[in-house]
Amino acid sequence: MRSKAFLLVLMLCLSTSTGFFFDSSHESNLSDADERSQSDSKSSTDTSSWVVSPSNGWTTGGEEITITGSGFSDLAFSNITDDGINHQWVETTMDYTDEAGRFNSIVMDSNGHIHVVHINGGNYQIRHSVYDGTSWNSVKIKDCGQTYCWDVHMVIDDNDELHAAYTTYTQWAERLVYMHYDGTNWTSEEVSSNALFGPIGIAVDSNNHPHISYAGGGEFCGDGLRIASYDGSSWAYDIVEAGDNRGCESAIVIDESDNIYIAYQNRDNSKLKIATDKSGSWDAYNVDSGTSPSNLYPGYMTSMAMDQQGQFHIAHFDDKEDDLRYSTGAPNGQWTTTIVESAGHTGRDPSIAIDMAGNPHIAYNTWSGWNLNHATIDPLTSNWTVSTISNSGDVGKGNSLLIDQQGIMHVAFSDETADVLKYATKSTGLIQTEEISVQFGQYGSVTATVVNDTTIVVTTPMAGQTADTVDITVVDKDGTPHTLLAAFTFISPDDVDMDGVLNVNDGCPNVAGTSTQDVSGCPDADGDGYSDAGDAYPNDATDWMDSDGDGVGDNADAFPNDASETLDSDGDGVGDNADAFPSNPSETLDSDADGVGDNADAFPLDANETLDSDGDGVGDNADAFPNNASETMDTDGDGIGDNSDPNPTQHSDDDSDGDSVANIDDAFPNDATQWLDSDGDGYGDNATGNNPDAFVNLSTQWSDTDGDGYGDNWATPSWNSTRLFIWPGEFVDGAVLADHCPTEAGNSTVDGYFGCLDIDGDGIADIYDDDVGNDSETSSNETNQTGPMDSDNDGVDDLYDVCPETVAFGIVDVDGCLIDEDGDGIDDFKDDCLGTASGATIDANGCAVTVDESRSFFESLSSGDRDAVVQTFGVGAIIVALFAFLQTNMVAALLPESIRWIRVFRTGSKLIAEEIRELEYLKSLVQTYYQDPEVLRDELYQMKSELTARYTNSEIKKVTLEKINTLITDLLAMEPSDVSRVAHNDAYFGLGGSLDTAARAEYMSQDVLMRDHTLSQLPDSLESQTIPVSPPKEMKGAVRESDGYEYLEYPSGSGAWYYRNRSTHEWQSWTQ
Repeated sequence: MRSKAFLLVLMLCLSTSTGFFFDSSHESNLSDADERSQSDSKSSTDTSSWVVSPSNGWTTGGEEITITGSGFSDLAFSNITDDGINHQWVETTMDYTDEAGRFNSIVMDSNGHIHVVHINGGNYQIRHSVYDGTSWNSVKIKDCGQTYCWDVHMVIDDNDELHAAYTTYTQWAERLVYMHYDGTNWTSEEVSSNALFGPIGIAVDSNNHPHISYAGGGEFCGDGLRIASYDGSSWAYDIVEAGDNRGCESAIVIDESDNIYIAYQNRDNSKLKIATDKSGSWDAYNVDSGTSPSNLYPGYMTSMAMDQQGQFHIAHFDDKEDDLRYSTGAPNGQWTTTIVESAGHTGRDPSIAIDMAGNPHIAYNTWSGWNLNHATIDPLTSNWTVSTISNSGDVGKGNSLLIDQQGIMHVAFSDETADVLKYATKSTGLIQTEEISVQFGQYGSVTATVVNDTTIVVTTPMAGQTADTVDITVVDKDGTPHTLLAAFTFISPDDVDMDGVLNVNDGCPNVAGTSTQDVSGCPDADGDGYSDAGDAYPNDATDWMDSDGDGVGDNADAFPNDASETLDSDGDGVGDNADAFPSNPSETLDSDADGVGDNADAFPLDANETLDSDGDGVGDNADAFPNNASETMDTDGDGIGDNSDPNPTQHSDDDSDGDSVANIDDAFPNDATQWLDSDGDGYGDNATGNNPDAFVNLSTQWSDTDGDGYGDNWATPSWNSTRLFIWPGEFVDGAVLADHCPTEAGNSTVDGYFGCLDIDGDGIADIYDDDVGNDSETSSNETNQTGPMDSDNDGVDDLYDVCPETVAFGIVDVDGCLIDEDGDGIDDFKDDCLGTASGATIDANGCAVTVDESRSFFESLSSGDRDAVVQTFGVGAIIVALFAFLQTNMVAALLPESIRWIRVFRTGSKLIAEEIRELEYLKSLVQTYYQDPEVLRDELYQMKSELTARYTNSEIKKVTLEKINTLITDLLAMEPSDVSRVAHNDAYFGLGGSLDTAARAEYMSQDVLMRDHTLSQLPDSLESQTIPVSPPKEMKGAVRESDGYEYLEYPSGSGAWYYRNRSTHEWQSWTQ
């Protein structure tokens, strides 16, 4: 691997202002119209839109006026001055992440925001830091992707989009990577897989397309200088200079004509060179070299900038003398090189920028004190001056420099003592103004300030004692005059506004006017004789007063002394604002605001009524019979008025169920126990009637089997597979208050799992609570715990466990009883032989075996006969027998090697029911697909995805997720031969239990005894016996519409089909 010290180069992003000139005045002797006309013929600038404001001023001069137009920036000349202030560096931290900023690059966008792209060595990341004028914000762009990223460099285009490049490497290839930021998102792509790992350069052309200079992969300095150019759709590659040990340490600049310039090192000849395609092909020129290859090693860590005059400035490190060097010149021209600093080992990692006066500034690292220094040329002495930017630690090994248009220097640099990225800023003290000459006729010219491209500000000269009107002419940087169409008037002090009214009699002496009524000589826009200031309506000649101040002139105001009224549209003497009916002279009030005037309203104080058609004193809206004065109400709504209805509270229709509620009003006309259904779900509100509704106002729930206030129905699709078929309720879209545990009353509420047991009252259902009833994390094996107990570890608390002594590892139902259809003591999920005859002798897998009655248990066990381990009354009996058998060393010594697996019965399981179900499913996957590694791999990845989704939906616990994922990761890493060995090994899947410390010691003791024994091995036929595999109950098949049964091919592609038994929900073999 190459040394980092020789592979860093920081490429400058130069921000400079327009061209500058040192010029104090531009005099013009033009004095008459003919000469102005003749001069203007030389100018192509259109002055027709130029405006001067104000267009007049005192003859005494000294007034500031503004000229507005366009194109002023191109006409102006620059004047640069020093503010004379001793500015100081201000240092802050931009990114605190570990080893931030070892390589960095800095630019500024059009909003003045600072952007820094840098490499975080601690986490191998590329990061983006932005300063918005208030604070820094740093984010990760991407991981380096290989092993390490090197020398990130960046430029910004005209659209404020960022372009960056860096190199990275692996043991197979060294790569060049390009990144692009569109203002919102970063994207990246590999440009070359044959790039020398080290410094590169990047620039954009006038189309904002990036070009990257780099060295081809090779030894030392690389296999030649190369360039990659993007045309908007694809990358093109070109070799600039071929040859060994050259092309590294490159920096690139593109001029306004899209000519490319690349500074780079030819290490084979110890030369710093520059190449350009300005002629149409690549030409290379020497910049700096020693008298011999061993005399000088220039061109390391190259940084280059170009000023507005096309002069190039290159800062570079001499690895022979350990000096900082500066070279300036132009391709195919004279180059001059000076030593900036030579004291000690200095000048590493230089970054160069040019200020508005064309002076170079270099930020660099010195090994003497590990400081970050700044060097610039003193314009008075032409000597280099060196100062310290930061000495707060080992700083500046990675740095980048920017000078903005306001003359402010910005430096990003690494602090390897604090392992952070820092930022320093300081003004150059230079102030640049854009100026131009403005001539006021025969009264001479003055220097004006060009504020921007559209505005010029100038101060008028003295014009003598008399008023005069003159032309204004703008003289540009080339001496070309541009005369404005509008003239400028100098004003006499006796009649300042020149309106014919002397200042002493003029009510507005500074503003010309024609008013005569209230004052003289003031503006009168509408010509009614009243000055605009004294005219209430200065733009309306028909009105000038507003006595009531309501905004309507007295001449047009129907109520000139009432500010609340101006119109009386219906002429009823009531103003429109107070008249509820301004267009109806017969109405003025509407007391009840019902839209009907009081005069026409039968009920003027009742907004609900306006008419009484039958005159019975009840308004038509409230009168059930508005045209029948003898009737007003119809209580039962049968169309017969209460006065005429023999039963006014009962509808006249039939009452089928005789509950005194008419059929039309009865929600259950054929059920005398129910008549209301408030929520419309088909279940009556009467709690003592038939099919009562437990939730009368909730249409998605009607039953609550466990009486805990949560309904039996559910709306979460993922619950479908978890609901036992014997549980109450049904899937109802949109169901709320759904009981996750409908057969047991509970008070859980967290994550939408309502109605389950919550012993500790924390809102989390006990079945999902990792710390039920115990906030102190006390081990569940301690005998003094106060939380819920589960003695048989079947996942059901003893308080609710109907079968509290279930056999270990058994899969149980909601009541904690073993799911065992054939009653052989092996739960149906582990039982390979469902339906075993009652009383049959079975093995550990639930299958019937033949017992040799003539042989004793001890003889069979000692001979290694696996059939000796049978179950006729449950696994517990075997465990007791085996424990008795294994208690003595004498008998342990008799154990054959072939039956060591028996000891698994001695271990205790710490798995919960949820974990056992997942492990069983994982085991079934492996047993099904272990002979097809690719299919098994896909299935394992699918299971990982499903586990993550179920954990996210709070369907399994975190510990279950972690355990199963650990096994899946191990299986994915196994060789196929190893997978086949563990496929049918319950112990591998954790289903055989685990040993504590004491049990492990005893295990090892017995193992030593068994290794010394020479008893015969188990029969080969048993070792190779195939274990029958049927689909796990949890697996999903497809429903055939013709018969409604669910079918499953298992294993996939085997041709073996199963259908789901609708009573037991187990998979059963199916044949044609």
